[in-house]
Order: sequence, then C-alpha cells, then structure tokens
Amino acid sequence: MKIGARIRHARDAARLSLADVEARTGLSKGFLSKVERDASSPSVANLVAICDAIGLPMADLFAVPRTTLIRHADRPSLEGLPKASAVRDTLITPETERHVTVLETVVANGGSGGDALYTMPSECEVCFVLEGEIEVELEDGSYALGPGDALTFGAAVPHTWRAPGPARILWILAPGLPDPRNEVT
Repeated sequence: MKIGARIRHARDAARLSLADVEARTGLSKGFLSKVERDASSPSVANLVAICDAIGLPMADLFAVPRTTLIRHADRPSLEGLPKASAVRDTLITPETERHVTVLETVVANGGSGGDALYTMPSECEVCFVLEGEIEVELEDGSYALGPGDALTFGAAVPHTWRAPGPARILWILAPGLPDPRNEVT
C-alpha cells in the first residue's frame, strides 16, 4: 500500500511544513520527503512518530477509502427536516458520511423551511441556489439569493428560508449530520 500521499495530505491539512515535522520527529526533511513520495519505507517506529507529529491516526493511514455512488432515483427522501408541504428534500451523500452532508431541496411555489427559526446539529452550513430564488432569514437579517448564489453561516445560528416560486437548492453541512434522515433542532 502506498501511504506517502496520505501522509503528505495529512501534513498539508495540519498546515505543517517538512521542517515542522522534522522538528517534531527528529527525522530529516529529505527522509520525510522520500516517505511522502513512497521512495522510502519508514520503520514502524518512524511511521508512528510521523503520524503522531501530523495528527494522523494510524487507523486512518491504512483505512481503505470508501467510494459510494447514489443514483438520483435512489436518493432517500428526508422527512425530519423543517419544511412546508411544497418541499422535497433528498440526501445526496451517503447516510453514513460524517465529514459532510449534502442535501438537495426541490421547492414548488411557496415552499419554505417553515415559519419558526431552526438550527442544525453541525458547525457550518452552505446554501447554494441552483435554480429559482429564495430568501434566507438568519437572526441578524435576511438574504435574497438567486441562481449561483451561496450563503455560508453557522449551522447553530437560528434560521429559516422561503421561496416565492419553484427553486432547487443544495445544502452542505460540515461536519455531516449524525442522522440526516431525522435532524431538526
């Protein structure tokens, strides 16, 4: 198994340079570079030191990444999200994905997230309008969005939305929802 790219990715994600990892492990930048290019195989002790230095759990280093295909016709409808009767929410990402949840909302005339402000059990929420127009209401004000517009806000900020006509919206939440089929707070 080639592990160099995973190590480099984790180091970059941690915003560490090779010099930072060298200082934390005592291993030379040249050796670390070779490990990241799969030109050298580290000992178990060196691998543990590298992973500790960059904050990469050993289990993640050797985990087999999952690829999941969800066909449009097979997307599960979500019933637990706030909405009026003119809204259909479907899950685009797998239900088990914990890093991000992506939902598509298809809205008929007068659809909304309801009158009451709500929150989602995540940290960040992105609303991206594919078609139509919507208004997103947050505690601090309202935002009118059209096709191609995106609004990013804290998912814990009470909010709702409404569409005067037909619309298609992507909602991206990170980290992913614990159970996207039934999440409203």
